[in-house]
Amino acid sequence: MKKMVRIKRANDEYVSPRIHEKTPQEMFKPRVASNCEVNRTHIFRVKRQTVAIVVVPGVMASRLSNQGGETVWDPDDLGFMWDTFFRCAPEKRYEFLIENGRQVMAQGDPKILKKYPKAQERGWTGLAWDFFGQLLGGLHDWKTPLKVFLDLPVYAFGFDWVDSCRNSGKALQEFIMGIKADRVIIISHSMGGLVTRYALAGEGGEALAKKVLGVVHGAQPVHGAPDAYHRAIAGTGAEGLLGRVVSEVLGPSGPHMTAIMPHAPGVLQLLPNQFYLNNRGDQAWLHIQDLDEPELFTSYPKNNPYEEIYAKSHHKDYWGLIHGEWFQPHAEDGETIEKALGQDNSAECQPETSESIAYRLKKRLIHAKEVHDLIGPYSHPRTIQLFSNGEHTTITEVCWLARDITQHVLDAQIERYSRDDEPLRYLKDLSCVPDFNRFGKYGEVRWRDADGALGDVVPGNALLFKLQKRIREQGLRLYLLRMTAAGEEVSGLTDDPLRHQGDGTVPLSSATAMDPEVDDWGKHLHLLPIWFGPNGECRLCTGQVNHEVHASFFVDKKGDALAAVKRVVHNLCIGWLKGEFT
Repeated sequence: MKKMVRIKRANDEYVSPRIHEKTPQEMFKPRVASNCEVNRTHIFRVKRQTVAIVVVPGVMASRLSNQGGETVWDPDDLGFMWDTFFRCAPEKRYEFLIENGRQVMAQGDPKILKKYPKAQERGWTGLAWDFFGQLLGGLHDWKTPLKVFLDLPVYAFGFDWVDSCRNSGKALQEFIMGIKADRVIIISHSMGGLVTRYALAGEGGEALAKKVLGVVHGAQPVHGAPDAYHRAIAGTGAEGLLGRVVSEVLGPSGPHMTAIMPHAPGVLQLLPNQFYLNNRGDQAWLHIQDLDEPELFTSYPKNNPYEEIYAKSHHKDYWGLIHGEWFQPHAEDGETIEKALGQDNSAECQPETSESIAYRLKKRLIHAKEVHDLIGPYSHPRTIQLFSNGEHTTITEVCWLARDITQHVLDAQIERYSRDDEPLRYLKDLSCVPDFNRFGKYGEVRWRDADGALGDVVPGNALLFKLQKRIREQGLRLYLLRMTAAGEEVSGLTDDPLRHQGDGTVPLSSATAMDPEVDDWGKHLHLLPIWFGPNGECRLCTGQVNHEVHASFFVDKKGDALAAVKRVVHNLCIGWLKGEFT
């Protein structure tokens, strides 16, 4: 039983004070009276309200298991990642991540659960702690005066990053609407921003947007990133020994990436979409060097990247995304792929294409365009977009270079028979044909017919004397075709430093592609981060928070990103308490 509080007046008379329960918003209104007598005889008790913070991670940052509960992806378990994915064959990668389905893991580290008892029920265990522990723990432990008026519980929404952002966005809607809170603030990273924007812009998004007080997007590829196309063909780039280890785990070559990508709608939705502009403001980001006139390039997309780039087959257009020979669980030849790509999507699928991986990939690309069309440049009325832009070489444009190496092959000195047990010379032994097709590099050699058309790919173990014989007898030529690596410049095309700006994965142009409204920020606009663009323009509601690479955006050692997030949360809450935000 609570003890009755009594206050003594100046005339020694004891009276019970009047207790007023007020909402935080009422407490922030100007006081009508503030004399000492009134304050001594009145007690104001705050009826606390709740503003929940929801963290939505990026691609590969959610811990996944298969439908049987067996772990298939867990960046926190380095032993598992090493044993499972280091030098893992493409077919095994497919089996782990595609064949048996996926779900977000619920079981967490006992040490984390001991320190944060509500971590599991609030979804923290679905996220990789190494990537998001600093953000989640930092917001939970935040010593802010706001907590006098508000509860600020921190939630996390792990999702199946292989699945479409549409499905993940709908799941995020249900997750947030199920949280008992007066308002919600969403903190996203990378692909999580696309999931968030679909949740707000898609069906049912209007109701969710009313509950959301504001959104903070960190390192979001608003309109995609050419790095996704580059990795699909060349694998994950690597620098140094540690970089190569990471690359081996993530996928060191095109076949490893293609084991997953055609089956992963969410990953396909990271490709540059129809709204993507490079750092120069141009739509075209893929440049193909002319075989006969090296100074000429044909640039794509002209209008539609899905048809002009992603639904092109490598066997016909060597720079196309579709490499049927790399498909899992089985390869597909050029004829099968062309039938699948030529199938009318509005008609009933033909039996020979219904089970084609290329056909299903085409359908997923159409779906990706629909998702991109829907979210477009959408942003919640109170949106902050934060990004990194340091000394990180970013793939913002890709070039395919062509070189005639016929004479190099003809000039090669060859022993038809080995001496001293040394092997005969192969195509890959030539100095003009470096070791490609791994760790972010890709190249191939193709025959070119007399009529100018490119033919089959020549394997690296082709014997040079046999190539020489065919060149002389048939009058064919050999061309080395290769994709530029990260940071590689092409004179007159990609040698402008501005073209490479970004966080190592997402170009500056895509990370800042939204144009949030600023009217709803009211008097707090001046407190929010801004960024001055290359031409001096002021981009409001946008801030560069650190110089960390994309994957480390929220784990920077200085804590700049966490500090920026806290600042935005503080300003959003103050604006709401003062009635400036509805």
